[in-house]
Amino acid sequence: MLEIRQATADDLDAVRQLLHDTWHATYDATMGVEVVNDITARWHSAENLSRQLSDPDGCFLVAETPDGIIAGHAGAVRQAADVVCLTRLYVLPKLQGDGAGTALLTAVTDWAGQGVTIELEVETANTPAIGFYRRHGFSDDGRQVQCGGDPAAGQAIVMKRRVS
Repeated sequence: MLEIRQATADDLDAVRQLLHDTWHATYDATMGVEVVNDITARWHSAENLSRQLSDPDGCFLVAETPDGIIAGHAGAVRQAADVVCLTRLYVLPKLQGDGAGTALLTAVTDWAGQGVTIELEVETANTPAIGFYRRHGFSDDGRQVQCGGDPAAGQAIVMKRRVS
């Protein structure tokens, strides 16, 4: 049984490794290894993750297995009283499909609260993630953006779901 909990500073190295591994498994074929290395070095640096962990408007969760492995991570930030941005949700490739992603998304939704719209960006070639979010009630709002505002990261679609 996974434990979904707020991350601590002690989890940051494991979260960085999880993000590194999942980004390479997900994006090497579409973006290339060098681009993925560059993005993960910048976006998932110890400094950035530490800042996000301590953001008073943020939610920084991990999914931990009974044997202490960080199997997944979700991050979100409240942008307005009624809008939360899901900034990331990743599960170790070997554990995908076992419920960690759903459990993390449920925890973020609970944190966001009722009456809130959750928004996210998902890279257009990441069809498994797009399917995951659609199965969980998210819909494409018709916008395409540069993923994370970073030209190196490619195009993303914006998806939304209202929490009721």
